[in-house]
Amino acid sequence: MSNFKSLAFFFRPPAIARGLCFFFIFYFAFLYLQKVVQAEETSVQTNELDPFVITAKGGFATSLRSSPWAINRLEGTELLYSARSLPESLSGLNSVMVQKTALGQSSPYIRGFTGYHNVLLVDGIRINHSAMRSGPNQYWSTVEMLGANRLEIVRGPNGIIHGADAIGGVVNIISKEPRFTDGEMSHNGQLIGRLSSAEHSWTAGVKGNFSTPDWFAELSHIERSFGDLEGGADIGEQENTGYDSRGSQFRLSRKLNEDTRFTFGFQNVFMDNVPRTHKTINGLTWEGLTPGSEIWRQLDQERNLFYGKFSWEDAGGFADAGLLTLSLHKHEQERQRMRGSVSGLATGGDFQYFGLEDLGFSSRFETDDPWGGRLAYGVEWQRESLYSGGYKFNSSQIKSAELVQGPLAADAHYDRFAFYLSDNFLLGDWSVEPGIRFSSIQADLERYYLKNSDSSTLQPSEKKNYKELIGSIRASREVMQGNFLFLGLSEGFRPPSLYDLTSTDETSAVERPNTSLDSESFLQAEMGFKGSSDSWNWEASYYHTWINDMIVRSPIESGKSDVLKANANGFIHGLEIQVGHDWSPSWSSQFRISLIDSEVEQLRDNNATGSITVDGRNYDPIDRATTRLMPPQFHFVTRYAPPKSNWWGDISILAVGKADDLSLKDETDSSRIPSNGTPGYAVVGISGGRKWGDNSSVFLAVENLGDIDYRVHGSGLNGSGRNFILSFSRSF
Repeated sequence: MSNFKSLAFFFRPPAIARGLCFFFIFYFAFLYLQKVVQAEETSVQTNELDPFVITAKGGFATSLRSSPWAINRLEGTELLYSARSLPESLSGLNSVMVQKTALGQSSPYIRGFTGYHNVLLVDGIRINHSAMRSGPNQYWSTVEMLGANRLEIVRGPNGIIHGADAIGGVVNIISKEPRFTDGEMSHNGQLIGRLSSAEHSWTAGVKGNFSTPDWFAELSHIERSFGDLEGGADIGEQENTGYDSRGSQFRLSRKLNEDTRFTFGFQNVFMDNVPRTHKTINGLTWEGLTPGSEIWRQLDQERNLFYGKFSWEDAGGFADAGLLTLSLHKHEQERQRMRGSVSGLATGGDFQYFGLEDLGFSSRFETDDPWGGRLAYGVEWQRESLYSGGYKFNSSQIKSAELVQGPLAADAHYDRFAFYLSDNFLLGDWSVEPGIRFSSIQADLERYYLKNSDSSTLQPSEKKNYKELIGSIRASREVMQGNFLFLGLSEGFRPPSLYDLTSTDETSAVERPNTSLDSESFLQAEMGFKGSSDSWNWEASYYHTWINDMIVRSPIESGKSDVLKANANGFIHGLEIQVGHDWSPSWSSQFRISLIDSEVEQLRDNNATGSITVDGRNYDPIDRATTRLMPPQFHFVTRYAPPKSNWWGDISILAVGKADDLSLKDETDSSRIPSNGTPGYAVVGISGGRKWGDNSSVFLAVENLGDIDYRVHGSGLNGSGRNFILSFSRSF
């Protein structure tokens, strides 16, 4: 069943024509509204600065309003106080659904894609790597927000600038700009804390910095501890869901002159014993869910990032502005689980690990082009080195046998090289941004196995090469003062990763390596309109994404966790609307509505008469929704913030429809998705903050006022029940 039962006409062929008609109705309605407003106002003057963003152009500033991309910019201060982790801070945004496999494992879906189909950046440095697993994964939770100035979310394929994986969107967590003094050295610091009742959690962090006319340094550390999560009124405590984490970071910047600087940085995050509860006997039976049979499953993650950056502006010539980045990203993961019998007795388990080192270099430049525009170009190189292993243990946790590999190949390398070129120039009244990117990828598979429990299945060494040439053209036009129409036709791609090529049974599914997979390719057409008047602001966008050769996992046999990997075609399309209004100098409101629909080819088990045979078993191809398709979503926020006051307050409503348009894999995921789909829900919350003087502030929120039981579609645990959050900070 479609998620758009009330708008079924909108998502039926010809989908694009109907979508454009719907958009133009919306567009001209706002044009009419704008003319009415202008007729009543003789002049509209504003001193508000046009916000800038840097992610869409790879580190170079551009206007948020005139950019031909759908972009969100979120300020970091309030997010640090309210959100438990980076993924949760994105909840409620247009076409974003934050799935929660576990309390410490959250993954945003952006325009229907998650995991390795979205790119995560830290200060522009790529966190994605080739060992990231498919579907919603745990890696985004390893990025801490302490010290962040803002988040930028670019929705849609941005593969020209950010390469492979940038399909659903790109999220960039950006640190505060270094502050250099005009005279003597200065220093300051901040203490922060956060308490949450439903999470049984506490957070404590400290950061400090010092600056001189030429140097700036910042050091921060944060500790977090989470207990078992309290669900709604009927669920109560969700056992075996708590974990601990900590994170540290350091930055040192040297100003060489007013336009040139060098920055060195380091980050470390460690997450300790994060349980994956839905696969265990502690999983919920809510709405007919079936708990897993494992006694426990826990995951440790440690991520280290070392980087150096050299940037300059106004140098003239072919490299008028530039950004050179050298980085070393190290990610280590350990997973251990104890299996159980039907009666709940431990029967033995396994310990698996992998480690990946990603050495990368990127060079990005901007210069004036001959026809009055701005040309951007760059070269990128990465080398990823992977190792993995593990062992089995008995019911007493005594080691019993070595595993010849862990979740991925025991030894492998993944090399990437890319060159891109884009331009930005005026063509009449239009600002046009064409671009191309060439990428070359090589995977060296030196030790991998069909089954990691049998050394006799060792496969011969193999090299896989993938070359991709993609293009994009975006355009925007100011149709009225402060109102922009934007259009886009952008390609994205993703070559098979080391996970796709060599994975075995790292997650909920059991799968086999497959080195015959083709690269995935995507093409998205988008039309949008964004702007503002004296008291209104709005943004609307319709997009249609054509999917070609996406790697889809289908159940090998009904009721089993084994999956078959195959390339498949399909589409995802949707509508995003966001409208804000300032009712008075003190009151403002904003609402967002997101609608998404999709279809992709999958293989249905039909061993008797199936038309496709794989490994001696028959399957029928069938078009079904993509995995964990986001249901209709509505988000409403009203804020009261009196001018020149030291306090503010919010009330928010997040309403989500029933998610009953399921993929074949969704239908077998009985520990996370009820058989009839995930029920819809509406969650109401209130929050507020107050400043005391120049140095102290406090934040108080009550989430889920109704204490309802609900679950984000595809999650492995329910959302929190009524949750009181107290956050505070003190500067010194």
